[in-house]
Amino acid sequence: MRIAIVNRDKCKPNLCAHECVKCCPVNKKGIECVTIAEGETPKAKIDEKTCIGCAICTKRCPFGAIDIINLPTIKEEDIVTRFGMNGFALYGLPLPKQGSVLGLLGRNGIGKSTAVQILAGKVIPNFGNISADAKLVSPKEHYKGTEYGKYFDSIEKNTKIAYKPQNLSSLAVNMVATELLTKLGSEEKIEKIAKELGATHLLKKNLSKLSGGELQKIAILAACLKEADIYFFDEPLAYLDIQERLNVSDFIRKVAEGKTVIVVDHDLLILDYLTEYLNIFFGQAGAYGLVSGIKSSTNGVNSYLEGFLREDNMRIRDAPLTFNFTKNKLSAGRLISEWPEFSKSFGDSEAKFKVDVQSGEIRENHVVGILGKNGTGKTSFVKCLAGLEEVEIKEDSTTHKGSARTTSRKLDLKMKISYKPQYLFTDSEEMVRDVMIKEKIPKHISSMFSLEVLYHKKIKTLSGGELQRFNIARCLAKDADIYLLDEPSAYLDVEERISCAKAIKDLMVEKGKTAFVVDHDLLLVSYLADSIIVFSGEPGKHGKSSEMYEFEEGISELLRQLDITLRKDKDTGRPRINKKGSVLDREQKEADDWAEF
Repeated sequence: MRIAIVNRDKCKPNLCAHECVKCCPVNKKGIECVTIAEGETPKAKIDEKTCIGCAICTKRCPFGAIDIINLPTIKEEDIVTRFGMNGFALYGLPLPKQGSVLGLLGRNGIGKSTAVQILAGKVIPNFGNISADAKLVSPKEHYKGTEYGKYFDSIEKNTKIAYKPQNLSSLAVNMVATELLTKLGSEEKIEKIAKELGATHLLKKNLSKLSGGELQKIAILAACLKEADIYFFDEPLAYLDIQERLNVSDFIRKVAEGKTVIVVDHDLLILDYLTEYLNIFFGQAGAYGLVSGIKSSTNGVNSYLEGFLREDNMRIRDAPLTFNFTKNKLSAGRLISEWPEFSKSFGDSEAKFKVDVQSGEIRENHVVGILGKNGTGKTSFVKCLAGLEEVEIKEDSTTHKGSARTTSRKLDLKMKISYKPQYLFTDSEEMVRDVMIKEKIPKHISSMFSLEVLYHKKIKTLSGGELQRFNIARCLAKDADIYLLDEPSAYLDVEERISCAKAIKDLMVEKGKTAFVVDHDLLLVSYLADSIIVFSGEPGKHGKSSEMYEFEEGISELLRQLDITLRKDKDTGRPRINKKGSVLDREQKEADDWAEF
């Protein structure tokens, strides 16, 4: 089977010489294969029935808008839905299991959210019938006589479905949270679920004023107010800190008792902890997606990292994603700078936040992981290191009364600093290519973050993941001594996160430089960090940094605060969270062994 994909965003017939039409050998024989559709926004069209799969057009297209893909193991009747002619195609669906949590794992743009929407009844699949006058068949009829048929039949009857969407922007409205939630459930149930999620303090707040993590909790609360048979959670862990991810995971597992739950997420460590089964999505992002058979969570994650699905006899990646836990000691590397003990305050007397930071040293060829709860000062810390905020410092000199004098000033580490902020908002009309040329981003860094596919896009049109990759590359390409990266994993899929961690680690070794990385993905931090700083305190009120720990000591300190233990997977070496109260969990806590690497 063969499919032809035309990326409508990249295809620009008004700016090219129609190379795809002129070079097609089928067209040269007088048979129509590649054409330019007429209209206000003309685009290339490829007839998949006459296409011979030579892929000459893919090489000649100046904008990289065409993909010709041969799928020898896929049958045409396996298609579930397709987004128009030469659009994305999804083959196969996961099958939910009652009383368990099913996880969906795969890259961005591979069909996970589409599959969830189909299973939730939000999208009606076309099963490849994309013509305007095609008569659509219901999923129940299409899958009649199969387990899928029973599932879709139950949806059409009396099965109740609750759905937590991926995009939270529709929730950020000018309305108090309780006004929205009381339309979905009783006040008693709202209070009960809010308490379990740690969201009671959000109920009287205006939704338009909430942060991403706070909106996430309200979205989960709203989905769970409905007494449903099937619950869908699309990326429920985004924007949440490690403690909140664990709390939400425990809550979802509780919801799954006697129900059916499907979860899509990119945090491998938490996804393994939360789910019992996995379906892996693979293929080519933006072109097509395939769904593996069902696997246990452990085998599923390991197979995904290995890049080979044994039961399906399918290789989904050229090389495995491996974990390198080689760490530099705190004393390793030349001392290049240090920061003094300082504090930073925000807000007025009624709503004041203060973070106290211990002094520390900066050594070359080193990556420092910064972990802790949201709202305890991690972002404030890196902003202060970058010299963007004034801080309060106790000077060595004292007054005649013997009390230390406090001064307010910006930190000056006497180093060149490159900073990637947490939130990436832009309305820039510049093209990615022009910025790359202007800022002299080298080819090897561009390749690390797959920026070639973004060349012809305007910065303001980039998706969250694309904008994240672009800004990390811009940060790392600058000539600096210290690199500060705040939440580089946000919006990235599993492969992008591990590639990002590897790139940061490799570039620090290559350049002999230092990076500070704030993130909530413990797996990513475990991959790249040599040492750890842990922030603790009461979120939104006060925060405090720890001293800089050796890697294992720092991770252990964080896990001790979270009351969880980590073990090392025997096959891949990746860290895994022990189930609370399990034999391994109890044994490691008794031995004060919170993490094994």
